[in-house]
Amino acid sequence: MLSILAAEGWNNFVAGFNSFMETMTKFFTSGLGKIVLFIIVAIIGAILIKVFIKMLRKLGTKTKIDQTVYKFMITVVKFVLWMLYILTLLAIIGVPITSLVAIITALTLGVTLAVQSSVSNLANGIILLANKPFKIDDFVEINGVSGTVVDISIFNTKLRTSNNEIITMPHNVTINNPIIDYTSLEMRRIALDVSVSYDSDMNKVKQVLLDTIKEQDLVLQDQANSVNLAKMNSSSIDFSVKVWTATENYWDCFFALTESVFNKLKENNIEIPYNKLDVLIKSNEPKQIEFKSDKKN
Repeated sequence: MLSILAAEGWNNFVAGFNSFMETMTKFFTSGLGKIVLFIIVAIIGAILIKVFIKMLRKLGTKTKIDQTVYKFMITVVKFVLWMLYILTLLAIIGVPITSLVAIITALTLGVTLAVQSSVSNLANGIILLANKPFKIDDFVEINGVSGTVVDISIFNTKLRTSNNEIITMPHNVTINNPIIDYTSLEMRRIALDVSVSYDSDMNKVKQVLLDTIKEQDLVLQDQANSVNLAKMNSSSIDFSVKVWTATENYWDCFFALTESVFNKLKENNIEIPYNKLDVLIKSNEPKQIEFKSDKKN
């Protein structure tokens, strides 16, 4: 008996629900119903989109994704949601969505072709930010241009040169050329070529250079620093001096070491060869050369 009553109650519920849905469908498909539905969707849809975007932005502060990439992703999501929002409202008031989507697609294709270079920069920027070959404050060389990275955007990278100039590097250039990052590691090696005369004592030269390295405070003494005979030129012998230093001390160490090497060679009377020009004047008779001055006392 109870099962019969339960089945009858369920059937009544289903019938009532179907009747309600049919009534609501007729209402919202009527002129007044479309207006009410349009207002409801417009208000609730706008609120939901704003709340959802706000949640994504808060989530971005906790994620490990690069913030520039994440902001771009939020922009794309926001654009898609608002487009769906507008298309839904237009569908409610009876605008044929199929034709509208076709028009939007054609316009998008035309704009894409017109700004093909910018779109390529955008795509390369996303790839660059995802791979992270360098970061802000790194000293890099891109396409022969050296500088400190001060900004990485979706479309370009900005470098500040040693002369305090800002160079904007499009990502099309950046991603298609070798990137040298000088500061990504903790240590850098300095390599100096030191030329001496053939008359020099090779063992003495080598010892002087080794002692010079040991006197440098910025040189990392626990690393594999070396002095080796590297090349025999027509008028000089070249020694290769290689030392390691902390990345942030590279230039200070480079200049200090160069100056010390020069001074130590002079102190030890080791000749640093340079180009000399001997001039021989031939003449059958001696000539007297007089110098006159127009200066009056």
